[in-house]
Amino acid sequence: MPLTMAKSGEQVYIKKINGRDDTKRFLESLGFTIGTSITVVSELSGNLILNIKNTRVALDKSMANRIIV
Repeated sequence: MPLTMAKSGEQVYIKKINGRDDTKRFLESLGFTIGTSITVVSELSGNLILNIKNTRVALDKSMANRIIV
């Protein structure tokens, strides 16, 4: 399922990242790699605030839809 479907407070693991190579590299530079755990801190209109590797990251809905958990 896409990351946007995860509930607040839920911990999920990345299974796949869709998109072009530059998009994948950008997400990897933020720490989004396959097998990494992500905790959804909050969600507002599909935009997410995430806790990944003890760092908070905000992603818009279109970018979060590319991450399969």
